Amino acid sequence: MMDPITAAREMGKAIQSCPEYLAMKEAEKACDGDAKLQELIGDFNLVRMNLTQENAKAEKDDKKIAELNEQLQKSYTDIMGNEHMMNYNIAKQDVEEIMQKINTIMQAAINGDDVDSCDVECSCTGSCASCGGGCH
Repeated sequence: MMDPITAAREMGKAIQSCPEYLAMKEAEKACDGDAKLQELIGDFNLVRMNLTQENAKAEKDDKKIAELNEQLQKSYTDIMGNEHMMNYNIAKQDVEEIMQKINTIMQAAINGDDVDSCDVECSCTGSCASCGGGCH
């Protein structure tokens, strides 16, 4: 019988070799290698820093804050509209879905439920308030 820590390490290796994880890592590399995207991210961070500084002032300039908020939103939209970032977000979501299924199985194990038959296809948001089927 395999101990839980060894099993978790094996599961970690399985996750790192699954196609969804490999696709996410490739998409991440593409984002890192996209000079335009990196410039957009740098611009976003600069605007965010300026907005934080402006909001921290005792005498706030509401017009400047509004302009910075508008710049921040535009920067965010530009980043999220980048093809490499869109591909990364899709790939990341695929990995998150796998992790949600793994978490469902682990929760079933902790609850003493049958891990072979627990429903991993639920659309759990993480909030019990939105649940229609129940986890336990």
